[in-house]
Amino acid sequence: MKKVSVIIPVYNSEKTLKKSVDSVLNQTLEDLEIILVDDGSKDLSAGLCEDYRDKYANIKVVHKENGGLVSARKAGLNLATGEYVGYVDSDDWIEPSMYEKLYSIAKEQNVDMVSSGYIYEGGYQSFECDSVDEGKYVGEKYKELLEKAIFNMDVQDLGLRGSLCCKLFKREILDKVQNLIPDEISFSEDKLCAITYLLNAESAYVVKDCYYHYIMNSESMTVEPKPDYLNKVNAIYKYFCTLYEHPRFTENMRAQAELYVTQQLIKGINSRMGFSIKNLMWIDSEWMYKIPEKANIILCGSGALLNTYARQVENSERLHLVTAVDNPADVSKYEFDYVVITYKYLPKVEEIKKELVERGIEENKILWFEQKEIFWKYAKDAGLC
Repeated sequence: MKKVSVIIPVYNSEKTLKKSVDSVLNQTLEDLEIILVDDGSKDLSAGLCEDYRDKYANIKVVHKENGGLVSARKAGLNLATGEYVGYVDSDDWIEPSMYEKLYSIAKEQNVDMVSSGYIYEGGYQSFECDSVDEGKYVGEKYKELLEKAIFNMDVQDLGLRGSLCCKLFKREILDKVQNLIPDEISFSEDKLCAITYLLNAESAYVVKDCYYHYIMNSESMTVEPKPDYLNKVNAIYKYFCTLYEHPRFTENMRAQAELYVTQQLIKGINSRMGFSIKNLMWIDSEWMYKIPEKANIILCGSGALLNTYARQVENSERLHLVTAVDNPADVSKYEFDYVVITYKYLPKVEEIKKELVERGIEENKILWFEQKEIFWKYAKDAGLC
């Protein structure tokens, strides 16, 4: 039996596959196997998988008709011999010590799952970690983890990050759980599998370190318009309904599951269904009423978030938009009353604020407003958090 089996589903990944597979081959953990699942690729990916199998004794390859991520993971799991299993997506990569660290924790702490963070790489890097305390969860403490697995209502954030790729699972449990996830579920499948796994496990360990690099793919589900998006959300909801009768699935977890479905519906309205009005319910315009009326403001940021702020100002008579910039160095070229930083990621906000201060901008003229997802306002008023 191998220590860890790493399953990499592959679909049209010829441009990214090498970096992904090489990062797993370069792991410091010995006795590791890699299973490449070619999910009906139409590019050169299938041949690249064969090349890897021919070159490395610890690589297995399976070719199958295209069936989506869930079916690919099931196919890989059928070949796995590891005591523990991990997943890596074929357009991402991992740090060399990832599986040595996670496996060591799993063995030393004798737990069924280890959960770590990941590094999101889009326009900038952000570090995403579980919003529960680091440490071991077993017995009564494990019950507390279940109560926060979907959302940690205390901090209004995801409890455990949904991705399976920053976790390590005991194979004997995962064998039962992965096959419960319907093949037709094409997003949030990670979250559903992780929750189902926790319901069938007895212990877990959470670590705040980040080893996994999640690369934002411009062709991914998160940016490509999906007119059938509501059907996909309904599939998530129907699966959650099958969990409601589980003896460990509490009423509190049900409330979180329904909030999660609500979150996905709002995301659909904002960006995923292809509406011409983008991000309608993404940024609460209340921030404008915290600035003196008729103030001249500069927006400093980038992308969709900046555009949403600008649209809100332009459609309001309360404030005057001087300009929008993506480079803090440009702020000093203009006359203004306030600079509003339009990033959500706090370390990036602090970086921009520091640069503005160093360029002579008075700190009391630099503003930033936390933007929680809008459904949290109503969840709080309903007494859910």
